[in-house]
Amino acid sequence: MGLRPVKERLKLGKIGYLNVLPVYYPLESGAVAHSFDIVAGTPARLNRLMAQGRLDVSAISSIEYARHPERYFIVPDLSISCRGPVRSVLLLSRVPVEKLDGRTVLLTAQSHTSQALLRILFARRLGLEASFQEGRLREQFQEGGRPQAFLAIGNEALCLSHHPDYPYCLDLGRAWHEWTGLPFVFGLWAVQRAAVEAWNGRLESGLSQLAAAKEWGAGHRSEICRVAEAQGILDCRRLEDYYRRLGFDLGQGEMEGLSRFFRYLHEAGEIDRVPPLEFYSPLASVA
Repeated sequence: MGLRPVKERLKLGKIGYLNVLPVYYPLESGAVAHSFDIVAGTPARLNRLMAQGRLDVSAISSIEYARHPERYFIVPDLSISCRGPVRSVLLLSRVPVEKLDGRTVLLTAQSHTSQALLRILFARRLGLEASFQEGRLREQFQEGGRPQAFLAIGNEALCLSHHPDYPYCLDLGRAWHEWTGLPFVFGLWAVQRAAVEAWNGRLESGLSQLAAAKEWGAGHRSEICRVAEAQGILDCRRLEDYYRRLGFDLGQGEMEGLSRFFRYLHEAGEIDRVPPLEFYSPLASVA
């Protein structure tokens, strides 16, 4: 692959949910200067764009890295994670969760990581067997459909978390932490390996800008909440609670949680092997 023209900008993938606002608002508002073209989408769409080489750096689902570690380097110390309730990855049900054995559960198509985590929790933690069916939740609700139970993520989960038809809730972040004692990492930021050669050392400034944006967001939570409140999903008080529970670090605990998840994926036959966690550095090899 040839080198990119000097004036071309790095393409950065952004999940279109409130959960990443503390990282992306500083970039998009100009609070942190940057050299990115930012492309928004669902986790599933960003996974596809990264797989196709159409993004250089992006937030991706943890399971996308697990399935294709040969494509990516992990950006150090940056994740979408939680140590307990996450509030935006929920199984909502008409009946108590333990009564879903043998019933159909509708899965959002927007996140394969959350799908896999729910399957693992059902099989290994709850001892339940269900018929999992992927579908479009919004369309079902608009057409008057009401599934027995469904998995929702992101803004959709925040909006539906108190739906009167679904009084029973399993927060997947809480369930994982109560079971393992570890954080759960829903998403990573990754560098496309091909981009390392193509940008010939010019990735460092972009990743420094990402790190600066994360730091800015952590120090300006009240402003982030005011911006998020304008989307009409949660008020500032609930947003403060939501962002306090989210983690954006990728420390030792998060890496242990990620490795445990990868091991369970391997044991469930979801991936061929447990991949090592390979982090980007200026000396990263594309071999």
